[in-house]
Amino acid sequence: MKTPALLLLLLFLALDGLRAQAPVPAPSSADDWLRVTAPRAWIFPRDHGSHPEFESEWWYFTGNLADGAGRPFGYQLTIFRQGITRHPSAGSAWATGDFYFAHFTISDLAAGKFHFFERLDRGALGQAGSGQDRMEAWLRDWRIDTLGDPKAENYRLQAGENEEGAPAKIDLTLHPLKPLVYEGPGGLSQKGEESGDASNYYSYSRLDTRGTLAVGGKSYAVSGLSWFDHEFSTSSLGAHEIGWDWFSLQLDSGEEVMLYLLRNDDGTIAATSSGTWVAADGSKLDLHAADFQVEASATWKSPHTGGRYPARWRIRIPQVGADLTVEPRLSDQELVLHELGDLSYWEGASKVEGTARGKAVAGTGYVELTGYAHPLTGRKP
Repeated sequence: MKTPALLLLLLFLALDGLRAQAPVPAPSSADDWLRVTAPRAWIFPRDHGSHPEFESEWWYFTGNLADGAGRPFGYQLTIFRQGITRHPSAGSAWATGDFYFAHFTISDLAAGKFHFFERLDRGALGQAGSGQDRMEAWLRDWRIDTLGDPKAENYRLQAGENEEGAPAKIDLTLHPLKPLVYEGPGGLSQKGEESGDASNYYSYSRLDTRGTLAVGGKSYAVSGLSWFDHEFSTSSLGAHEIGWDWFSLQLDSGEEVMLYLLRNDDGTIAATSSGTWVAADGSKLDLHAADFQVEASATWKSPHTGGRYPARWRIRIPQVGADLTVEPRLSDQELVLHELGDLSYWEGASKVEGTARGKAVAGTGYVELTGYAHPLTGRKP
């Protein structure tokens, strides 16, 4: 879960550098944008595409993969669209209403190394963009694409960079093993107390994933499971919310869980924190803040930013008899942004074990932690 507060901060940090290339308009009033106030009448495959009437949007993939010998990897590819105006200037090839950001990571778990890359560009001159009738988003040659008939739900991810003379690269094909899941009632995910402080949000909670991954001068044929989130809105964190903890977990029982905890500056958890339990048959249980408990029992201090992040969690969900322990598969999976200024967050491959519905379970997933190195409220560009 990446809220618009993060996207807006990235946008403001990026504007000065991009103004050097060509004039960039100041962000327009939020009143120009639609706000999410009710469940959406979803239409697919169209709603896999872009929603430029909303200010912020992202397509987010993470996964835990392994090669044929069992060598483990994690990966993330996220493309963000951030609107700056619904009415771009006419008559210039540089004119755009949107900026795009992208984050790409590979966690080489056997080597204990985390590889992170970032990009940004304006949605002009074909450098970055997104389709409106199917899943399609790109930032130069980093791409999220639909393969063939959009109704067949086959997707391809491509991203790569050279790192010290060796490529770090993914080329993956994905297909959902379950129907998509609406996060919140009808996909209405409330983030704040006010009407409109919400997003339209859905996930593919279990995607079969196959392809190639290159890192450290070697290429690997890999397979495993991925998670996909698509979210769009015009809203931000509340006045006292400084960050969030987000979990996406895939269990070997065929079940999944998504949870997010919005953290206040006084140490409490916002009442709008929520989640979803997805049963093996694809049915879901909406979870409210009172329906689960998350307790951190260890921390990791970043050598890069000095941020102290939680590093082990106990998650209890009484309605499904779940008592889970989650731990990072690699401690240092902090994304330290350079192109976009002083902002960092932790997002990494994790493992899970425990019990659910009276049976032992294990699995993998991803955890995202923001606001620990840099609070996300009260910040200025």
